[in-house]
Amino acid sequence: MKAKRNFITTEDWSKDELDSLLNLALSLKKVPYNEHLKKKSLFMVFFNPSLRTRSSFEMAMFQCGGSAVNLSVGQDTWKLEHKLGTVMDGASSEHIKDASKVLSRYGDAIAVRCFPGMTDWEEDAKDSVIRGFAENATVPVINMESSLYHPCQGLADMMTIKENIGEPKKKKFVLTWCYHPKPLPMSVPNSAALISSTFGMDVKIVCPEGYELSHDVIKTIKNNCARENSDFELVHELDKGVEDADIVYAKSWGSLEHYGNWEYENKIREKLKDWKITKDVMKRTNNAKFMHCLPVRRNVVVDDDVIDSDVSVVYDQAENRLHAQKALLTSILGDA
Repeated sequence: MKAKRNFITTEDWSKDELDSLLNLALSLKKVPYNEHLKKKSLFMVFFNPSLRTRSSFEMAMFQCGGSAVNLSVGQDTWKLEHKLGTVMDGASSEHIKDASKVLSRYGDAIAVRCFPGMTDWEEDAKDSVIRGFAENATVPVINMESSLYHPCQGLADMMTIKENIGEPKKKKFVLTWCYHPKPLPMSVPNSAALISSTFGMDVKIVCPEGYELSHDVIKTIKNNCARENSDFELVHELDKGVEDADIVYAKSWGSLEHYGNWEYENKIREKLKDWKITKDVMKRTNNAKFMHCLPVRRNVVVDDDVIDSDVSVVYDQAENRLHAQKALLTSILGDA
């Protein structure tokens, strides 16, 4: 039996381990069906909706000979409590401490998706739900997106980068904030920037003032860049920020400065609608590829004539979720 190995953030795995996963993913992409996960089972616990994540995990298990069970919290399961020491006299009927232990008796791994509440940063920064499952489950726990990280998306992103521009080291990766009518989690931008820095890309984060990623994440990105002898830069102008980029990764996220104060932040956002990826923006790059995790608000975050053009690799990213997750599941549970 393999030792329990969680996948909460790519930072918990070494660069060599991640590289091995990506090499395996590329090989599995060539031969979609195998029996690496024969008689293995995965429980997927969703606190929030999903299209790519649920579909790709289900198909990954099926195409590798295993099975997946989808559980939507509050619909397929009881409402789950995650805070320790809570007097459970409210809406939640079961604690994740108990649910994780029970599911561990039934299956071989548990995957969890739970978005942040977006009202209290100190609470969301604890990443209590995914951490609670990881601490209490006796089988591997996989993060399908939490308050802080979306490591499976990060894996697929790096796989896509390697396929499209080759060796990533010292290539210029630009993560840019874009306007969105709602405040979104930092999980995708965190994981995209972290894995890019791990693989030695020159990382540039482009955002309006007040929309910087958290201090802890920025510190880790800088440390990764220093270790890989690559560069890090923070820029507050979109046109200047994308210059010479090899990758333009567009994503919106909420402001830490105004976290939980949506009424006030919304007034700020209304003045930032020009933070959008257009053809003119892409012309300032080094023939960059355009990336986004999807779903995306067309003509709000990115214009149609960019996302539908030859520079867009968003569907490669989406497809690679399947292959990267096959590699992850095979590494954690399988026989390859």
